[in-house]
Amino acid sequence: MKKFLLFTVCTLLSLMLCSCTFQDPKYISLSKKTNNHYYTSELQEKLLNNNPFTLYVFDTNLYKEVKVSSDEDDIIENFIGSLTETNYLDNNIVEKEPFRIKIVFNDTSKYLIKVFNSSNISIAPWDGTFEEDSISMENVPLGYNLFEFCNHIQNAPASN
Repeated sequence: MKKFLLFTVCTLLSLMLCSCTFQDPKYISLSKKTNNHYYTSELQEKLLNNNPFTLYVFDTNLYKEVKVSSDEDDIIENFIGSLTETNYLDNNIVEKEPFRIKIVFNDTSKYLIKVFNSSNISIAPWDGTFEEDSISMENVPLGYNLFEFCNHIQNAPASN
């Protein structure tokens, strides 16, 4: 009986002392974002590398998601290309968003654009570790305004 008890205690101690190691922490961020357009730059790089993706517009009021036609996918690349340093905000937007644009790449990475109104959005990956990029759409051409784009997609007649 003493041998069994000794074996059990030694096994428990060795299991308790080996614990987890944090050599590659994926969800623990010990650093800060390098700039206020970190995720936007990531998204732009994926778009410039022609990674195939699918766009979805989600209306948070109606709880309805609409898949965007591939003919209208260029809105994201055009919008990001029209941004300047003055469009990026240092503070977070704290209001409720009426629309979300989900960008799903074929490599299973996902980005979420929260569209708050006709002048403010935020961009972040689905599982990001840093704060979202907050963006003002003040000087963005009307054709690239994501709020107007979401309204257009939600009000478009359903295709069969």
